[in-house]
Amino acid sequence: MRIAVPVYDEGLEVFTRVGQAPYFAIFNQGAYEGLRENLHAVRHKDHHDHHEGGHHHVEAHTKEGVEGHKKDLSNLHDIDVILVRAVGPNMKEALETIGIQVVKVRKKDGEKADELVNNYLSRCSEESSDEKPATLRVVYPTDENMGYLSKRGAHFGKAKFYTIVTLEGSKIVDVEVVENSGHAGGACGTAVSNIMALHPDALVVSGIGASPAQGFAKAGLDVYYDPDSPTVEKSIEKLVAHALKKVTGGTCSAH
Repeated sequence: MRIAVPVYDEGLEVFTRVGQAPYFAIFNQGAYEGLRENLHAVRHKDHHDHHEGGHHHVEAHTKEGVEGHKKDLSNLHDIDVILVRAVGPNMKEALETIGIQVVKVRKKDGEKADELVNNYLSRCSEESSDEKPATLRVVYPTDENMGYLSKRGAHFGKAKFYTIVTLEGSKIVDVEVVENSGHAGGACGTAVSNIMALHPDALVVSGIGASPAQGFAKAGLDVYYDPDSPTVEKSIEKLVAHALKKVTGGTCSAH
């Protein structure tokens, strides 16, 4: 992640307004890379006071103004985030239009660019660690009711049970087993509707024909192929390791 901060000079003291800053201090993953000249400030050096506390021009928010600012940002094409205290509407839109995230900061976040960057990266790290891992509800046709130790069923339509494993990231947080009410007949169309009624995010099969594969694809369900794992537990290990292949058609094997 490359981060830019408006500054006065090599002293890295933060300059309040983006458009009038003489330079941008550039950081790559927190490591200081150097300064880049603010081309917008250069272009308007005869019209702006470059000293903090001086008169600030209040610009109208116009399409032409945004386009003009975009031309002045050509040397920031590789920047991901810019940390700012104050930014005009044209400059803000121009930055966001070229894919740079504008993040507002305050004086208490730091007086120097490196302080701002370190504090910002620390906050990002904390927010990332606080995020709950994605939840995935996976259905397995099984021959027995033994939770994740259950032996997997050979045919998802005729399996005696459906074992439903809920994952948070790679961790099993819940296991539910329901009886397959249609296992005696095993009609594929019925099996598709029975499984979809369990509100799954994914289905793992040891084999599947073209017709039910099309049914699940139409329903928007991800189907994974695992012909080898004897139990749900062993198959889950492969699933979380991304070792199972997702299929959209028949596997052309016994199922």
